[in-house]
Amino acid sequence: MGRLFAGPYLIGYHLGRGLLGAQRALAMTSESVARVPGLIGVYTRQAFYRRTLATVGRDVHFGFMSLFSRPEAIIGDRVYIGRFCIIGRAHIGDDVMLADSVQVLSGRHQHGSDSHDGRPLRENAHRYVKVTIGQGAWIGAGAIVMADVGPRAVVGAGAVVVKPIPPGAKVAGVPAKPLNENHTPKLARSA
Repeated sequence: MGRLFAGPYLIGYHLGRGLLGAQRALAMTSESVARVPGLIGVYTRQAFYRRTLATVGRDVHFGFMSLFSRPEAIIGDRVYIGRFCIIGRAHIGDDVMLADSVQVLSGRHQHGSDSHDGRPLRENAHRYVKVTIGQGAWIGAGAIVMADVGPRAVVGAGAVVVKPIPPGAKVAGVPAKPLNENHTPKLARSA
């Protein structure tokens, strides 16, 4: 069923790829296929991304309004991608869960970091790096990931990952920092 619904999007992608290149064609059609609602949308996105991304594993859930911007993305088996996610050049391992509104960017310096000759930063050479999210990691809602996340790591909601996260670590905050497992928040005393 997904193949049937994905057909028009795949035709658009292949036509766009010949005219615009793979990245622009993916960005264009990814936005369209992201809007298909419900279970039909999940199946449509599965069929579409299996033919447009580098690798897509088995039993991957692609949530409503989630987009891919780089065709080099690799998605493992049993991955859950929530709603409204944006994913660039990423390698997402098996059994990873991305909550709603997660962004996995193509590194920290996609547009360079400075301009020495007076040109605006937007004119810097683009530098895309692969960001890896290890097997079994969980990324909380609204997190922004710009560096690798190790296997079984947990990234708290709203965290911004700017440095690699080791396997099994639990991090939160802006920028993301390790949580102390034994810390219990102090409750405000009533007067």
